[in-house]
Amino acid sequence: MPGTLTEPSLGPPPPIEPVWPFGDGDNSDHDRPNPGNARSASITGIIVLMCASTMTFAALVSAMVVRRGLNNDWTTIGLPVILWWNTGALVASSIAIDAARRVLRRGKRTLFNWLWSAGTILGTGFLAGQIVAWRQLEQRGFYVSGHPSTAFFYVLTWAHAAHVVGALLAVIYVEYRALRFQLGPGRRTLVDASALFWHFLDVLWLGIMGLFAFWA
Repeated sequence: MPGTLTEPSLGPPPPIEPVWPFGDGDNSDHDRPNPGNARSASITGIIVLMCASTMTFAALVSAMVVRRGLNNDWTTIGLPVILWWNTGALVASSIAIDAARRVLRRGKRTLFNWLWSAGTILGTGFLAGQIVAWRQLEQRGFYVSGHPSTAFFYVLTWAHAAHVVGALLAVIYVEYRALRFQLGPGRRTLVDASALFWHFLDVLWLGIMGLFAFWA
């Protein structure tokens, strides 16, 4: 008999899986489950990637040092002037991206969009300038198979450019989200991780430029 003391109406059982709210696609963006763990894993992954990249470039530089000491056929490369402009563009891009990351923490979305866009454009300009520098070297007769110094210069700068392309894709993705105002707390880790790796590439390029400008 319904409604008796021995058979109370308790309702349906509780759900087994929690239902997480979805973002509204506008200015809000809900956090994913365990945001602290997700952020820690993302930052750790970027650090591991930077360590692997550092080991790769360290191996290339070590091989260059050994090769230079084997024979007397090492030729000094006159670096194209545009490489210095490229360096300035990359440093300025890193500064703009870091400034954007800081203002986003204070909730200044519009200023973040402007700064991040400036960093993206400067980063793209760096890649375009690298292509110009490679063509200028070819016009001067410096080819990959010409001299050991030229070969190492191309290998190091190409490897660095490949890393920049990958990082720039992440930066452009953040740019896309920013212009749509979809950078809520759940996506702040992407901003921090992209900025961290971009700064790493900036430092790496300064090392490469210093290596060829003052030693190789």
